[in-house]
Parts: sequence; structure tokens; C-alpha cells
Amino acid sequence: MVVRRLNDYLAEHSLLPRCQSAYKRHHSTETAMLRVLSNALSAADSPQLTLLALLEMSAVFDCVDRVLLVQRLQRSFGLILAASYNG
Repeated sequence: MVVRRLNDYLAEHSLLPRCQSAYKRHHSTETAMLRVLSNALSAADSPQLTLLALLEMSAVFDCVDRVLLVQRLQRSFGLILAASYNG
């Protein structure tokens, strides 16, 4: 329920990047891959250079400072969190 309400809030206030695929309804890693492939093929059709850099970021959230994250969510997105994170 929390995820659904958060996603609804972010979508209603246009706070998610237009090209973001993660955590959006009807978007997936397949959607993201198809967009990258489509952009690369379009660039190849109109002789443009295409570079693709891939980063492994699966563990990136293991080192996020939770207090700073909550502050950023409040300041940047206007989210009011009912309880602070103590874990």
C-alpha cells in the first residue's frame, strides 16, 4: 500500500523522470532495453556515433545514508514521513 501511494503521489506531481522505467506501472527492464535498442538503431540509421556504458549498481543502496535520504525526500519531493527510520 505504501509503494502504491508513493508511486501515485510521484506520478500525480510529475516527480519521476519521463524515461524512468523502474517502479512505474507498465514499465519494466524490458521497456528500458527496448528504448535503448530503439535509440541505438535510430542513431545507426542516421549516421551518428552510438556509445553505451553499462554500470553494475545492484548494491548501490546498501551504502545510502538513510537519514540523508529521508531529508532529501522531504525537501525535494515534499514527502512527509510519519516515522523516522532507525535501522
